[in-house]
Amino acid sequence: MTLLSRLFLLVAVALLPAIALQAYNEFDRRCARQLEVQDHALSLAKLAAADQQQIVQGIRQVLIALSELPQIKSRDSLGCTTYLAAVKERFPAFITFFATDLNGVSFCHTGDQKQIDVSKRAYFARALATGAFAVGEFSIGLASGRKVILCALPFYDDNGSMGGVVAASLGLEWLADHIAQKGASKGVALAVTDRNGTYLARYPDNDRFVGTKMPGDKHLTVDDRGAVDIVDVDGVERIEGYSALQDDSGGLVVSFGLDKAQAFAEIQRETLRDTFLILLSTALVLALVSLGARQFIHRPLGQLVDAANQWRLGEFARRVDISGNAEIARVADAFNTMADALEHREQELSKAKEIAEEAAARITTIFESTNDSVVIIDRDWRVSYINGPAWAQVAEGRDIIGMTLFEAFRGDRDREILHQIREKVSEDHPAFAEVYCPLRKIWYAINAFPSSQGVAIFLRDITEHKHALEARRLAEEQLHQSHKMESVGQLTGGVAHDFNNLLTVVSGNLELVDAATDVGKVRKFAAAARRAIDRGTELTAQLLAFSRRQTLNPKVVNANQLISAFQGLVRQAVGAACEVKLRTDDQLWLCQVDPSLLETALLNLVLNARDAMPDGGVLQIETRNIVAEEGAIAGCLAGAYVRLSVTDTGGGMSPEVLDRAFEPFFTTKEVGKGTGLGLSMVYGFVRQSGGHITIESAPGAGTTIALYLPKATQKLEPEEETRQAQPITSGSERILLVDDNDDILEVTSEMLTVHGYQVSCARSGAEALRILQSDQEFELLFSDIVMQKGMSGVELAREARRLRRGIKILLTSGYARDVLQRHDAVDEFPIIRKPFRSVDLARSLQEVLRCAGSSSADR
Repeated sequence: MTLLSRLFLLVAVALLPAIALQAYNEFDRRCARQLEVQDHALSLAKLAAADQQQIVQGIRQVLIALSELPQIKSRDSLGCTTYLAAVKERFPAFITFFATDLNGVSFCHTGDQKQIDVSKRAYFARALATGAFAVGEFSIGLASGRKVILCALPFYDDNGSMGGVVAASLGLEWLADHIAQKGASKGVALAVTDRNGTYLARYPDNDRFVGTKMPGDKHLTVDDRGAVDIVDVDGVERIEGYSALQDDSGGLVVSFGLDKAQAFAEIQRETLRDTFLILLSTALVLALVSLGARQFIHRPLGQLVDAANQWRLGEFARRVDISGNAEIARVADAFNTMADALEHREQELSKAKEIAEEAAARITTIFESTNDSVVIIDRDWRVSYINGPAWAQVAEGRDIIGMTLFEAFRGDRDREILHQIREKVSEDHPAFAEVYCPLRKIWYAINAFPSSQGVAIFLRDITEHKHALEARRLAEEQLHQSHKMESVGQLTGGVAHDFNNLLTVVSGNLELVDAATDVGKVRKFAAAARRAIDRGTELTAQLLAFSRRQTLNPKVVNANQLISAFQGLVRQAVGAACEVKLRTDDQLWLCQVDPSLLETALLNLVLNARDAMPDGGVLQIETRNIVAEEGAIAGCLAGAYVRLSVTDTGGGMSPEVLDRAFEPFFTTKEVGKGTGLGLSMVYGFVRQSGGHITIESAPGAGTTIALYLPKATQKLEPEEETRQAQPITSGSERILLVDDNDDILEVTSEMLTVHGYQVSCARSGAEALRILQSDQEFELLFSDIVMQKGMSGVELAREARRLRRGIKILLTSGYARDVLQRHDAVDEFPIIRKPFRSVDLARSLQEVLRCAGSSSADR
């Protein structure tokens, strides 16, 4: 762009305020005209709407008068038709008058048809529903076949009951002629639409648009009345005012549109005149500026440009000679002064270059003296420098100067590291990586530092450091494994100790039974053996709870109701020396847990609290809602929980005891006072239920154990009525008993025989299948799930159902969750858990034989 062009541009910019002021005046004038035309259009729309309101009210008065006719109330078809015909002659705007019963079937009308059915018309349904005057939408008359809008009003018989509807259809041709008389002028558009935006009448072009939809939905967004700009259905841009009638008048919308171009014609002519004057003034100013600029600016500046080009080429001896006191002369003097400064600066730069070369030589000496490998690359990622160690260790003696890094290092591992470094330094951030070179068996620490000139990469051999870290990791793993084996040994020892004690009790009592001759003593010894077996069963359940492998039956539970029903047992368990306090939240959420296991866990906590207060104290059970944030409770996931806490005023726990509180078989009680599995069982149950457990305790400050139970997403279902226990009766059915343990097979067979069943035994799944393939008949298969050889009980049961359609199945196991999950049969068959009593076995058999195809959870 030349200097003269820039000057013209400056002048044009200087004229911008005047142009902007004129534009603002024009905009303001148009806005004022817009509001004026909108107000005018709205006023005309209101007048037209008032006229339509009078028409609708007139129709309403006519229908009110007709609804009081005795002929209509009494449904006198002939008299009613005669009267309606006379009314129609007085009101030529109406096409038809008719009256219908409550089913919408006419019994008198002025049309040619004998009978019409309007039951499906919206206005009819609206009149019946509201019991008031109703106006319909655009429609084609059933009797006349002409375009009409219908109005209806219910009539009542002499006893006050609604008898039907009297209606009138207003001809839209008459309405079109009526509004044409109101809006007949150039550029004006007057229209009446129903509540759905469908044209009932329009001027002009009524025949073209009646029955069609009004364009857009601006008329529907106006509350009662308003004015908007719109492109009308005939393609003319208009300012239209809208006025809506009330709902009891049919919700009709009246629009009155004024041609926008016609309304703004005078303002458009004034705008063109003002624009011409502005352009003429601007042209005159630019012509004068051009003449002055050529004489007083362009020529002196040409001399300055020539001198500047010489200075650009390094010829600083050239000077500019412009005489006079004008500003351009002072600029020339300033240029001459600048030339003197540039000449002096050139000399200083020459000296600075020599200093920079000396500094670069010193940096090179430093790079060459370090043991680290140094590689410098330019902005194009080409190698511009490598020091001696890099040439020997990284480049391996190759000349890589000028190569890109990706050309110099072709290995896949090298390329991966280079891509990481490039991504980091592209954000002007230093990058760090540790890589292993398998060829030289060396670990490198790579540091990359970006700058405006490129990237400096430092490589350091850290092989010894990595070997030291690996040795430390192996030592830590060995220590962790040692701790784990110690815990396993402790668990195994505790289980062995307790089960050996139980086996001693069982074995001893069985020996006493074998030697005893007194029936009373036999029963006493047998009862002691059964108690030991019960304790063994309880110990197994506690171990499964701790390992989170017990079978859960979660339900939606109200913890407040559970504690309320359980508090009698709690008070009995803690004794009179301890005071029990309940603090419950009335708005407590529901939780999703196994209610029986929750009761067991609560009882364990209560008994621990009682034992912590041998001289009495206060035991407090509290429930409340908790929303845990992320990280607010150590180890607890964020979410909504029901917090159930048990607090005692006992002696508390030391830090050492607190750290081991959840360990299995760890207990501070005397020998024989506890197994050490109570808290571990509670821990396993809560964690398996998806919750969390915490302990807060200190010596002399008591203990608080809190269970965080997940909030339920389902609603509480009403509890089913408890079924009355079925009496145990003898059976006579034939049962195939399968177990790979001879002792269990013998004792179970004896139990079944005592209860009257006919028993056949098999010691494996294969033997059972051979029996099932024979001619023997069986009503039920009773099999162990886990058998050491051959097929499992699940596979046998499925094959038995295939061979013997209708055979009942009952399975048993001490723990078979893994087998059931592996065969996808968790809820497929009814199961009774080992060890079982004779009475429990008999009850389970009766339930299975009685309920065809039933399946249940572990019993």
